[in-house]
Amino acid sequence: MANNRTASDASPMLDLPEPELREPEPSQLAATPPRLGWRPVALVAGLVAAGLWSVWITKSVMGASSEPRLARVQIAALITEYVQAQARTATPPEQVTAETRAFMAAVQHDLDSRGRKGQVVLVGEAVLAGNVPDITADVRKAVYAQVRMPQTASAAAGGVMGAMRKAMAGSEGGQSNGLAH
Repeated sequence: MANNRTASDASPMLDLPEPELREPEPSQLAATPPRLGWRPVALVAGLVAAGLWSVWITKSVMGASSEPRLARVQIAALITEYVQAQARTATPPEQVTAETRAFMAAVQHDLDSRGRKGQVVLVGEAVLAGNVPDITADVRKAVYAQVRMPQTASAAAGGVMGAMRKAMAGSEGGQSNGLAH
């Protein structure tokens, strides 16, 4: 409670002379400009740096990619399409096996590269509902840029299909079964 004493309560022993308060002269004010300490400057620089970093990271995460974050691919349809095209060729079995392996490796490579870019690719057959973009056409285009699409064998080509076509053509030309052609 020593702080609540008034001037009349003060004892003569504790009376200290009051310091003189005088205003600085105008020449002193002009000679010494006010200085900023290093702390406010560092604080402002830190806030500016944090703001710029947050803008950069937001742009990187949110809007840099034109590809959808979630996508689906109809992998069964893509493989079925290739296998059916391969079945219509007159290619030897060893070559079909090698080409099919190359096709599957190209599909896997394309899906892996999409995953490394941060895209989540769902197998279309497993997507029950939702608005997930289908990238099957994009995957097909990328894969067939690496692996050629099997070309259908001509009717005169050897193999089972060619022999069947020749047999069918020969039987239709020699016999009429009464049906209108």
